[in-house]
Amino acid sequence: MSRQADPTGRRSSALDWLLWCTAGTLVFAAHAGAVALMLQQPEEPLADGAPPAAIMIELAPEPVASKVEENQITPDQQDAEEVKSEAVQKPPQPVEPPPVPQPPEVQPPEPTPPEKVEETPPPPPEVAEVQPEPPPEPEPKPVEEPTVEEQVTKELENVEVPLPVTRPVQKPVETADTTPVKKKQPKAAPQPQAQKAQREAQAEVTQSDRTAASTTSSGLFSSSVSPQKWQARLAAYLERRKRYPSEARANKEEGTAYARFQIDDSGNVLSVSISRSSGFPNLDQATVDAIKRSSPVPAPPPGVSKTITVPFRFNLK
Repeated sequence: MSRQADPTGRRSSALDWLLWCTAGTLVFAAHAGAVALMLQQPEEPLADGAPPAAIMIELAPEPVASKVEENQITPDQQDAEEVKSEAVQKPPQPVEPPPVPQPPEVQPPEPTPPEKVEETPPPPPEVAEVQPEPPPEPEPKPVEEPTVEEQVTKELENVEVPLPVTRPVQKPVETADTTPVKKKQPKAAPQPQAQKAQREAQAEVTQSDRTAASTTSSGLFSSSVSPQKWQARLAAYLERRKRYPSEARANKEEGTAYARFQIDDSGNVLSVSISRSSGFPNLDQATVDAIKRSSPVPAPPPGVSKTITVPFRFNLK
């Protein structure tokens, strides 16, 4: 009987606790509702400065806790309840599932380092072969030049010198009068120009003979000539064929033009161009014409570059 009375006592205490909580909640709700109504109502103006009306609040009476008979529990009953509560409270322990075998960690393959590609250095830029400008040298001695050219030059000198000098000088001597000589003195001034014109004409007439002789003679000794001697001979050969343009002379044009030309093994000129201008078109054209007029030039010795750069200086002095 004592065991059956125990649950009823617990139920009564729980009901009392619920009643108290409910009563307190209702009281608090009533107060809160009254305060809310008071705040919502507009204030009425007081007549004649009378004090505001008093507000009466009725509170519910406090509930009186009912006395509950306490049931005394014997030690045997307490031990039995403890055993029962332990038996009820101890739930069956869940069986732990066997651990799931974890898959082995797959390590990602190590990234292979990129192969170093050897960068091939760019080829060096092709540098145009610059031929050294041969220094101007005096005309070679007649001993080094072939005998054929010496004979031709001697014949030209014999022909050029007496013709313009003897004819105009002999005529005034025959008259034996001083007056005609004075009148003809201005005509003697253009003698150098006439001499130069005759020399140029005779040089052009005998040019074919000279070129033929130079080719035959150069073919004989080209293999035994050193590059330095050949360059000196070539410079003198081109210098003799240089012509100062009359228009440039009249305009007092002076300068140095550098010509670049290419030859073959026999000395024939294949191409010619101006590598550095003198600043005057007449002098540049005279340089190109001189090289074309000189073809074929003395044959180069073996091992010498066939592209040549030669300066042509034009000075009025």
